[in-house]
Amino acid sequence: MNREKTRVVDMLKGQAFGLLGFYLLRVRKGNGFYIQMTPKKKARKAIKAKVRDIIQHSGATPMPQVVKQINASLAGWVNYFRVGNASRDFSEVRDYAEMKVRTLLTRRKRRRKTTVRWRRWSNEYLYGVLELYPDWKVQPLPGVECFS
Repeated sequence: MNREKTRVVDMLKGQAFGLLGFYLLRVRKGNGFYIQMTPKKKARKAIKAKVRDIIQHSGATPMPQVVKQINASLAGWVNYFRVGNASRDFSEVRDYAEMKVRTLLTRRKRRRKTTVRWRRWSNEYLYGVLELYPDWKVQPLPGVECFS
């Protein structure tokens, strides 16, 4: 054990801790409690940086190949954090990925993104034609119930 990184946390007093990229916190729900597991901010920043890096280094790579690289990164990240309570965090990352892909499409079409038209690429286009990663569903751990 690393004594510098190890600390005692009393979750009954509302303290939280981070472990393996997750932020764990005891939360009241109804008459009981449950452990809320969300991705740490550092993990969200890392996947956003990965998407940004893929897009910045795409050059003249065809869009289907760029989207395929983005999908590989997003799929791994989503499948790792899917077991927690990550729907808000998934929305944040999904919206960021959509915005970056739309911005890239706008740049490639040489249109100004300051206009409303930069959103001309609808979700149907992003997910139907380009096949951007669609599976953002959270799946709680099986057998985990509220406890008192």
